[in-house]
Amino acid sequence: MVNSISDINNTINSGLYDFGDFTAWSMEAGNTIIYNKNTGEKYKLTQQQVDQFNNAYAEGLQRSTPEALVSVVLDDLIEDQQYEYEEAKESLIEAASDIAEVTEVAEIIATGNQSTVIAAQDYAVENELTEIKQEDVQQYNTSIDAMLEASITKNMIEAYSQDIQVVDTIADLVINTESTQAFFDTVTISISEMSPAMLTVEWEGYAQDVYSDMYYAYAPIPDLEAILR
Repeated sequence: MVNSISDINNTINSGLYDFGDFTAWSMEAGNTIIYNKNTGEKYKLTQQQVDQFNNAYAEGLQRSTPEALVSVVLDDLIEDQQYEYEEAKESLIEAASDIAEVTEVAEIIATGNQSTVIAAQDYAVENELTEIKQEDVQQYNTSIDAMLEASITKNMIEAYSQDIQVVDTIADLVINTESTQAFFDTVTISISEMSPAMLTVEWEGYAQDVYSDMYYAYAPIPDLEAILR
């Protein structure tokens, strides 16, 4: 499988960098060069490469211990949450920018002289900046919730993955239900509705709430500043 991994990585790196670089150069103004229509063939992945990798990978998964499989899946889910966070952050920035446009015009109207106020009023009307739109408020607030949930979930998964009891609990359930591949393909993890100290692990017809003391090892003390005061 190592050779197949290397073969796939070499091909996609060549496509990303070698092919990407010289075709990007050809797109610059003045760099007139017309490539042969078959130029890109050697940079493509072949079906043989993909089949060899997928077959070797499937065998590797079957030989993997359930504990190792669970650890791989948890790492993938951490990456998923990092992606969700960045998506929500972009949404937050977009909404904040829209709201800031309104407050910027409002500040001119509130503090400017007569001529600038009149100009700002006209600008606000022409650009539909006469109020903070409810959809922008909703997007802003929802993005904050989504960022927080992604942060909490990512760090809970990260903390729980260090707890061998958690990994064993999930692995044992996977073994008992004989659903290793389904687990690998469809598993999702979310914060349990029953307790913030539990994660709900779900996959194709199965679900398990997993508790760990790791939550309290990493969660900040509520209202710590108030307690200290």
